[in-house]
Amino acid sequence: MPTASEDKDEIRELCARYCLSFDRGAAAEWAACYTEDGEFIGAGQHLKGRHVMEDFLAGLGSGTLHRFTANHVIDLDGDRAVCHSSVLLLAGGAIASSGRIIDELQRVDGEWKIARRVYESDTG
Repeated sequence: MPTASEDKDEIRELCARYCLSFDRGAAAEWAACYTEDGEFIGAGQHLKGRHVMEDFLAGLGSGTLHRFTANHVIDLDGDRAVCHSSVLLLAGGAIASSGRIIDELQRVDGEWKIARRVYESDTG
């Protein structure tokens, strides 16, 4: 059984993998950060299910945007967790937007996955 520190490290790694795969346009890798029926809500989108998410990102392709998450506050409860974090989106070296993320996570087959992500932009 992993320690709380190991679980939190794995969740932070998942958040980093999420940003990197999205920024690179790696649709399958990005969708794999979610549970099979995972959900994303925010930025005018409501996506549910890995297949839908993969198709969404494949349609966007990769670009010059860079996502950064920080200030992860992770509350563990067995095979479930909630992570509150801050996010910055950079475009051309300048801050394009900022906001907050609330992730509901679930351990699936020994790996942490995002079951539900809600993004709230600071600009509304």
